[in-house]
Amino acid sequence: MILCLNLNAAIDKTILVDSFALDKIHRSEKVVALAGGKGCNVARALKKMGKTPVVSGWVGGFAGQFIEQELNKEGIATDFVETGLESRTCTSILDQENQTMTEIYENGEMLPEEKVEEFVAHFRGIVGNYRAITLSGSLPPGVPSDIYARLIQIAHEADIPTYLDSSKDALQDGIAAKPFLVKPNETEISALLDEKPGSSVRELATAIQAVAAEYTSTVVLSLGERGALLSDGKQTWQAQPPNVNAISAVGSGDSMLAGLVAGFSEGLSPEEAIKYGVAAGTANTLTLGAGQFSVDDFEAIREQVLVKSLI
Repeated sequence: MILCLNLNAAIDKTILVDSFALDKIHRSEKVVALAGGKGCNVARALKKMGKTPVVSGWVGGFAGQFIEQELNKEGIATDFVETGLESRTCTSILDQENQTMTEIYENGEMLPEEKVEEFVAHFRGIVGNYRAITLSGSLPPGVPSDIYARLIQIAHEADIPTYLDSSKDALQDGIAAKPFLVKPNETEISALLDEKPGSSVRELATAIQAVAAEYTSTVVLSLGERGALLSDGKQTWQAQPPNVNAISAVGSGDSMLAGLVAGFSEGLSPEEAIKYGVAAGTANTLTLGAGQFSVDDFEAIREQVLVKSLI
């Protein structure tokens, strides 16, 4: 089993409209509501790849009930700590005609300190049951930025690999605890290095190799249509996907993380694991909704992903 932490769970609602504009009434063509947040998306993608994910974090209120029920309907087990506070809703407005995405993310309710400590104790009690832990997304108000670092350290003590995908202080504190793998973006790479790298693939490869070496963690950087870079601090690879007719990139980063976890959990080399990650992220662009890709698309794309060593 793989534990997917989703500390700031949400209802993810995607609304399709044509010619979206401010100060207008729009009639949606389609609305998709899913149990969301990055950890839920990772779990959904892992299940598509034949893994057994369990989602944990905090939920509460009617939105929290929806999140748990929807995950369970999809065959994904949950192990949440209840807060008694309403979980958040995040809304994405997709204009297919103009190829734009407008996103409105609620922060969520302020979490009391006792609920933070309740979850840490809960995590300590269950961590040994899992082969890997993913730690994804933002933190609810009231949760200290070192929470991921604390959880990674507990996982270290249990000898369980961790995969971190967060931002700002939660990323800075978390990577200092040396997770097995971290997936920052270009802006976050700049913050970790205290300097902005160049934009070429070679310059970005050099930057993530420096981060990987400093923190002794595998670092993965998404390049969008150009695929992704992976470095273990000693060597760096680029994985390039085939061209596809993308529909929506929502959840593609989470699907990429799921592919990486699936690959490494199967004992694959970095070169093969990054193929899993890029294939899952690319397959996700072919459908509406995070982690909703088909296994056939994933397998077909994985066979066409090209990996080359850069450094």
